[in-house]
Amino acid sequence: MFVQDEETLKSLISPYQQKILAFALYLVGGDRDKAYEVAASSFAEAIRKGYSLEKGDVFFTRVISVVFGKSRDIKTMPNLDEIGSMDSSAEEKRSLRIVQTALVKLSFETKALLLLRDQLHLPYKDISAIVGISENNARVQIEEARFSLRKEIKEILNREG
Repeated sequence: MFVQDEETLKSLISPYQQKILAFALYLVGGDRDKAYEVAASSFAEAIRKGYSLEKGDVFFTRVISVVFGKSRDIKTMPNLDEIGSMDSSAEEKRSLRIVQTALVKLSFETKALLLLRDQLHLPYKDISAIVGISENNARVQIEEARFSLRKEIKEILNREG
């Protein structure tokens, strides 16, 4: 598909831009500049490859797949400071901090699987295509990822007392 004008481009990107940027932000550890770079270049690559607007979910999955590949090699430190400035209760902030700290300790692939399923709510079929594994293996690995996250959270809570 050749994007001929700015309106067409905007209609192609706008439904997905927040989710794509959020996914990239998590995967690169909170570095907004790198996340924006990954998200923007992933959209550009998906459009350049001609992924169709006709099937929005297909385009979204393709862009997510590109983000996954581009983010894999980026190494940054996570940004946990933003929780303090949120308009939430102290208990909600504490819970978020614990989950973020636990997520940081997980491998890239484990974190990505959790985000794809539990944050972006992608079907297992799409997740398997993105990470290059069978659908059944995606289900198993996501369950293992959830177990790993729970284990990390328990360890953090035990250390805090």
